[in-house]
Amino acid sequence: MENELADQLRNALHHQALPVTTETCGDVDSLRSTSPDLVFSGFTADLTNLLNAVTAPVVVVTRHPEPGEYLDAMDAGAADYCAAPFEPSHLNWILQRGRRP
Repeated sequence: MENELADQLRNALHHQALPVTTETCGDVDSLRSTSPDLVFSGFTADLTNLLNAVTAPVVVVTRHPEPGEYLDAMDAGAADYCAAPFEPSHLNWILQRGRRP
């Protein structure tokens, strides 16, 4: 996920007083060790590896949605797909879904 998009997402989550940890692209081992409640990721070639490595729901975030990318992400196992700019109501819905048991 590009830095500007990650910053926007981090700011939106901090605004809701939620703890946020940012990992570098491809740092799946770090994600495993921190056991996050929810993971936001860009649509990358490593998406399948990420989805297989973490137990938390993964939301794919993009600034430039491509035709079919949504279906590819969901077919790979993503919990949701979110295009920037973020609608606060969509982000809140994603967070509420992520908190369900």
